[in-house]
Amino acid sequence: MPKKELNRTYESEESLLKKLSEDNNLVLPLPLRNTYAVGRTIGDGNFAVVRLCKNKNTSKEYALKIIDKSKCKGKEDMIENEVKILRKVNHPYIMSLIEEQDTKNMLYLVCEYVNGGDLFDTIAVAQKFSEEQAALMINNLASALAYLHSMNIVHRDVKPENLLVELEGDRVRLLKLGDFGLACEVTKPLYTVCGTPTYVAPEILAESGYGLKIDVWAAGVILYILLCGYPPFVSQDNDQEKLFDCILSGRYDFPDEYWQDVSPLAKELIQNMLQLDPALRLSAEDVLDHPWLGWNEWTGDPIVRVCISDITDDDDNDKGGNE
Repeated sequence: MPKKELNRTYESEESLLKKLSEDNNLVLPLPLRNTYAVGRTIGDGNFAVVRLCKNKNTSKEYALKIIDKSKCKGKEDMIENEVKILRKVNHPYIMSLIEEQDTKNMLYLVCEYVNGGDLFDTIAVAQKFSEEQAALMINNLASALAYLHSMNIVHRDVKPENLLVELEGDRVRLLKLGDFGLACEVTKPLYTVCGTPTYVAPEILAESGYGLKIDVWAAGVILYILLCGYPPFVSQDNDQEKLFDCILSGRYDFPDEYWQDVSPLAKELIQNMLQLDPALRLSAEDVLDHPWLGWNEWTGDPIVRVCISDITDDDDNDKGGNE
């Protein structure tokens, strides 16, 4: 597994964020204060902390992201764009924004809480997964991506650190896509070089213009990791330029030592997700239609697929916080 990326864009200064992270008696602004009780810190970054919070009326837990606006100078558009997209989306495999409150110095986002943490940490413990478990997770991820892509939204940072998992014992029950800081609507080819090196698509590196299918490439890298425990594209001496050369050439393989027990269908899906030419690469909808995901041969049951047409704006997505 590659080293975990912490999404740290700025160097944090001592002060407000540390206080927000450590204050056991944190007072929220009204009206959030009337609805939520603040608990422990469950995450932090260079311009935000995440605290567990509980609805006082229902006892349901949520993740409260507190963004220090003073640390976001020059990145205001990124924060506004993330919130704008979260307001718009409504899907069972995408983290929900429940409510928000903007103040002079802080932005408070009450989000769905997924109790298993992120997929990176789950992979670190499990090392690799059965095809049954990998198929479930890729089904959830591809369903979320197909939904976003139907709205012409590209995530641009699909990686295990941005995938939240709900666990049932030591098994993954479901997976949800989060962190929309780099997401944007696609109306024409994009050229901004962004993302995380291990998961970045070749067309981003080539600066030839890219679109929605960069998310499918990243999902293909994740599927490869889930089934063997290491990424398809690596540089033995951690040289980023060599890593990028590997990605641009599409050089990877399936060594028997790690792959002999993996089905040909799973390998075929990876190959179609990691097509160098975006025109030949599967779309997220194509991934959902692939035979490896179409039937759960390990249990004999069909894998549940969430259809875009089944999701409506008035679905009960628990938004509003006051249940």
